[in-house]
Amino acid sequence: MILVFLFALVTLAYTRRYHPLRISRLWNSTWNVRILRQAIREEPNTPRANLLFNLSFFLMTALVIYLIVKYYHLTPLGLSGFALYLLLIAGVVGAYLIKTLSIRFVQMIADGDYGLTEYEYNVFLINRVIGLLLFPVTLFLAYSPLIVISPFVTFALVVFIIMIIYRMFRGLFNAAGSGVPLFYIFFYICTLEILPLLVFTRALLS
Repeated sequence: MILVFLFALVTLAYTRRYHPLRISRLWNSTWNVRILRQAIREEPNTPRANLLFNLSFFLMTALVIYLIVKYYHLTPLGLSGFALYLLLIAGVVGAYLIKTLSIRFVQMIADGDYGLTEYEYNVFLINRVIGLLLFPVTLFLAYSPLIVISPFVTFALVVFIIMIIYRMFRGLFNAAGSGVPLFYIFFYICTLEILPLLVFTRALLS
């Protein structure tokens, strides 16, 4: 557990040292479409910083799920401890790998981009923000007494749900602004947002 927090701190330290404007750009891109599109054009300049933030998101999200599962005494597939945490990491990474491949597939069958490149960037952008927001919450979840953990569980879930809903609506409005037909927007939301969440939640609770 401590290694996950150490990795997140190293990521922040590395970014502040070699890409000092990256964190403010990350935050501003989340709320400003113009800055988002500028960041997409400049993305090749800072791939390592984004890779580290993406890895931090995967590790932190899996850890939050692991701590919540442990708090509610759940045993998905009869696993616990480090084996369960590895499974959760694989599940989170796999979910976003499937999402990325689905985007590529839709681009291929549609024979065009239709704003999907921006949508994909926006997905991982907001994931990086979620990873940052979850860091202090996860610390409390990991090291607070069980009697006071419940509010932090609720807060972590609320943060995640709000950011996912924001991501969905932002993708919807950006797609509409790019002239994407309503049918395709509905198709994107159902297949690339709602379905993966339902499948992951079902797998976790089964």
